This record gives sequence, structure tokens and C-alpha cells, in this order.
Amino acid sequence: MKKRILALLMAFALPLQLMGCSTENTDTAGNETKDSIKDMFNSAKAEREETNGSSAVQDTDEQETDEQSTDDEDTEVRYQDDYYEFVNENLLSRIELAATDAHWDWFGELSAVVNSEMNNIIDELANDGKTYEKGSSEQKIKDMYECVTDMDNRNETGLGPLKPHMDSIRNASDIDEYVDALAHLSGEFGFSSIVGGYNIMQDKADSSEYAVYMLYADTLIGKEYVEGGNTQEYMELYLNYISDMLMEFGMTADEAAQSTDSIERLLRDICESTLTTEQLYDPSLTYNVYTAEGLQTLYTNIDVPRMLETLRVDGQDKYIVMDVEQAKKINSLLVEENLQALKDYSTFVMLNDTAKYANATYVRLSDDMRNALYGITESRGDERTWKNLTQDMLPWDFGMLYVERHFSAEDKEAVEEMIEEILEEYETIINRQEWMSDETKKKAIRKLETMQVKIGYPDEWPAARDMMQVTPISEGGSLLSNLLVSMQVAIDDSLSKLGTKVDRSEWDVTPQTINAMYDPLNNEIIFPAAILQAPFYDSDNSYGANLGGIGFVIAHEVSHAFDSSGALYDEYGNYNVWWTDEELAEYKRMSQSIVDYYSNYEMMGIKVNGDLTLMENIADLGAMTCITSIIGDDAKALDEAFGQMTYNWASEDTASFMMYLLNTDTHSPNKVRVNAVLSSCDAFYEIYDIKETDGMYVAPEDRVGIWK
Repeated sequence: MKKRILALLMAFALPLQLMGCSTENTDTAGNETKDSIKDMFNSAKAEREETNGSSAVQDTDEQETDEQSTDDEDTEVRYQDDYYEFVNENLLSRIELAATDAHWDWFGELSAVVNSEMNNIIDELANDGKTYEKGSSEQKIKDMYECVTDMDNRNETGLGPLKPHMDSIRNASDIDEYVDALAHLSGEFGFSSIVGGYNIMQDKADSSEYAVYMLYADTLIGKEYVEGGNTQEYMELYLNYISDMLMEFGMTADEAAQSTDSIERLLRDICESTLTTEQLYDPSLTYNVYTAEGLQTLYTNIDVPRMLETLRVDGQDKYIVMDVEQAKKINSLLVEENLQALKDYSTFVMLNDTAKYANATYVRLSDDMRNALYGITESRGDERTWKNLTQDMLPWDFGMLYVERHFSAEDKEAVEEMIEEILEEYETIINRQEWMSDETKKKAIRKLETMQVKIGYPDEWPAARDMMQVTPISEGGSLLSNLLVSMQVAIDDSLSKLGTKVDRSEWDVTPQTINAMYDPLNNEIIFPAAILQAPFYDSDNSYGANLGGIGFVIAHEVSHAFDSSGALYDEYGNYNVWWTDEELAEYKRMSQSIVDYYSNYEMMGIKVNGDLTLMENIADLGAMTCITSIIGDDAKALDEAFGQMTYNWASEDTASFMMYLLNTDTHSPNKVRVNAVLSSCDAFYEIYDIKETDGMYVAPEDRVGIWK
């Protein structure tokens, strides 16, 4: 479950912006109706129960019979050895990844349902022959889809709307002109490559105010791939991609090869001084306050006051630098002998950022690279790509239509009741922690009491929805020109917030999102409308199953308020260490035991990165403590909860996509999320026959967790 951080960590990979339940959404094609998802889920579950009994809870006679089974039967998966495979074996036997997909899970399956529902809206509007009022959602969707699908127009447009801005980079005669070009691009559209990128978000020291965060450089394929010992083949593919993009831009093969070498040199140099993904979640490393004068001492090779003025963020009392060491490295690279390499670097970043909106060749090159990175062997096809892109361009317009057609107010009320129950149980859990002082417990409980809950959709739609207008092809518009408008809208909307108080009722997650989030700066949990459906929540499910489904997701998000990063923010969302030194030391000791525990698990022969996944693992372990505490000693309900949670994390991945997850995702692989959590859960041992010789067994003294 992904927590908000700033900027893109990878140009191709999903930016890690939200603390949510899912991994990368690869838009699985799947069975695109809610009923078929329910049937698929229930059918696989019924087959498992028919094969293994009504549940994994068996009586003594059944266990003795198992021990006398034949050699063939002994090869069957036992829940005592691998609970994830035991529960999901029949379900996953039905899943065969299409050549167009890298990953399957329930998040992707539900996303396919939502996409299908949104695509029906696109089809209706595209074929109805009607003209809609300018500025209406229907007009914008209809005209945007035409811009997306008219490849003749896109090929004819080329980079046209971008050309003046691209020329400003290419024609820079010195570092000052180069930085000035970048600042104009960032200030007008939000493009960021080497320096000058920024974001406006809540001030971590005072979350009621907004602050300017100076972003770090775009590290292209990402630090993990650039420096990883097992990822260099992907790095080579990426370098070839850079060269191909530069040739499409107009360079000769020799020029592109030379420029690619220069870009690689800069990239590896920058990555050496760049924070790791896990470090980016640590406010003690990323919240570095500078004045404008202080920024000038950091960036000695550029005119900082001029840059801030061009960015339209001058005159602020503070600027937050998120990666100081990288900033120092960037400053050292901003010298005349690197000018051409820097221009090539920024040129490629712009080409890469806009590739899927450009002509057919840029689209193909970008898709081919993404597919190679994820292990996808076949393109998704134009229609699927076009409709997804149309949705991406107008997220809030589609969000309004989704709520009108598909949201269940009854399900919202049921989930609200469960949230209240989980918050109350978490208070009990906190109160029983012997390592916490009474004063600290009061502060933690205060954080629970003030936690904001957002379910479904916003009461007021974001202003950016109305600000975003679409110019049709008939009036001179194009996909690329409308993209630049959307980027300008985002910048203008963001700048309008500077100097105002934070409106904590605002949403930046659309209701059609299949995910859930915790935002530490607002101390809030967010459950968009689309996740409130089977298999996560089903009004026909038992209480235990729903606790293991949406209940686990809710408890996970609540746990993020007290994970290794969330615990550093107070009830108001301010970065404020409210623990005693002794408590922090104990917290770090327990955290290290979690790091070590998860680092023993592996996928494809590669160890899980316990440091990278620490926050998510703390949240998973805390969520399991919470729902089992609520259920108590009801073995049937516990069995249903364990089984439902395990079903919900069923997944299939290509080897390349699993490599991507292991290197970049803050979540442990889904199989590990299940087995590692259950092996550290005392209630799991209490209802199942787990012996020391079983694969799921972990000695009591080695079971981990912060919140027990």
C-alpha cells in the first residue's frame, strides 16, 4: 500500500505516489464483469473446499488419514507447508497470463472491470452522433477520444506543440541558457529532467500550509536497475531504447550512439548520489529546509533567484530539498564541458515523457521498452491502448460518471461500520504495548481518534476537472496540444494553493481507482468507490471473510499511521517525532527483526529486500493482529478470514515483472505477504495443526511484528 512521495522514481515504472494495496496495475484483460469475477472466485474456492474439506481446519482423524496417504497424494500442497499455494492452487490454475500482460491479481481484474465500464461510456459517446455542450464531461471525452485515435493527425502533428520548447533546450549555448530553458519548461508545464523540477504539497513540518519541494533528477529506468547486479540486461535494453528514440528525433545512428553514451555516463554518476527508494520515505533524510539564499549555496553553478522567478515560486520563506547529495552532484555536473550531454539527457526525458501521446513510432518504441521491462511478449492493441489513454487524460470526468452509474451507498455504510470497529480495536492493541509509555500511548490513540476517513468520492470535485478543457481536432487541437493543456492546468492549480491553507477535504485519488491509501500528511485513510466490491467486500460474505477481505485492507491502512515512516508524523500530519528515545530504540530493534525475517524469503532465487519492504510488512503484520484480535477465538471466522485474505493476494507474474517488483516495489511479493504474515501470527497456530517440521512453522521467539 503505497505512500505519497514526490516525483517519478522511474520513467517507465509506476511512480510510487500512494500507499495502496496493489502493486503495479497492468490493466489485466481478465473477465470484464463483476458477476464473472464473483463466479471465478467462488468456483475456485468451492473446488478447493471439495478437495481439502470445508476448510483447512481438520479434525484429528482427518490428519491421521493424510499421514497415511499415497506418494502421489503426498505431492499435493499442504496448508502446513505453504498456505498461499494451498488456498490459491485451483484459482491460479485457471490463470494463464495473456501475451499482453505481465501480472495478474484481483486489483488488475477489478481494474479491467472498471475499464470496461468506462470504455462503454467512450463507445456510447463516440458513436452517438451528438454534439455536447462545451466543457461538459461528454464533450471532453468524445473529443479527447478522437484526438487519441486519429493517428493520421498524431503523425502529422509529430512533436509540433513541443518543438519550440525542445528547441530551447537544444539551442542553449551555455549552462545559464540551458537551466533557463529547463525552468521555463517546468514553470509552464511541469517537465522535469535534471534541475528546476518542483512540486507544491503540504509542508511536512506544518501540514496546514503548502511548501515548495525541489525535486530530484529523473533517473530514467531507476537507480535500482542502473546499479543492480541482476538487472544489467535490462539496462542494456534501455540504452538501446534511448538510442532509438534519439534517432527518431532526427539524430544519425552515430550521433545517437554518442549521445546515449553521454547520457549513460551522467545517469550512472547521478544514481551514485541518489537516495534509495526506501530512503525516500524517511523524512529525516528528505525534509531539508533551505532559503533562497541557501539554495544558491547548494547550486553554485546556476542563478537560483532567476530560476525560482521563472518557475513562479520565488519569494517563499522555505524550499524543501528532498535529496541533498544528489543536488550537490547535479550542481557539479552543471558545467560547460557537460553541456551537450545535459542537453541530450533532457531531450530524451521529454521524448520519453510524451512518447505515448506522440506519433506511431514513438508510441511503438515506448511500448516495446515497457513490454521488455515487464516480460510482455505482445502489444495490447490500439483500441485497448487508446481507451486507457483517454481515461488517463480525463480522470475526474470519468470519475463523476463512474459514481453516477456504479457506486453503492449501502456498501459504503457497511464498510464505515467496519472501519469504526477496526479503529477501536487498534486502540486496544496500542494500550497493551508494554514497551510504550502511557504518555506515548495517549498520543497514538489521539492519532486514531483524529484520523480522517474518506470513502467513495469527494463531496466537491477538484477544480482541475473544470479547468481542463479539450480542444477538438476540428478547432486545431491534437492529443499532444491537449496534453500540454492538462499539464498547464496541473501547474496552475498547484501554484494557486501557495499561500493558502490546506483544504483537507480535497481528494487526489479518483473514485474508479482500485486501491486504498493512507496519507500521513492528512492523517487520513482513503477508500475509493471501486474497491468496495468483491472479492474485497461482498455483502453476501460471512463476517469473518469480509474481515479478511476489506477488513484486512482497512487495518493495513490504519497500521500505516504507525509504520516506520508514518509513526514520525503526529495526529495533525506534521513531521514530529513524538516518541521517547527509549521507545524509538525499541521500535528500531523490532523493525530490524522484521527486516531480517523478510530477508529470509525469496522469489526466483532472489532474496526479498527487507529494508525496501519494511513499511508495508509492518502494516501487513499489524493488520493481521487487528483482525485476529477482533475475531478472538472463533476458529471458523479465523479460518474464513485467513482464507479470504489469501485469496485476495493471489497473483501471477512474468519473471521480468517479478524482477521489477523485487527491485522497486515497497511491497513484498504477494505469496510472501501471505505466508510470512501468517507464520508470525499466533492465531494461525491456534486453529491449524502446524508442527515444527512444517514449512509454515516459525518458532514463537522468532515471530515478528511491531503491533502484537
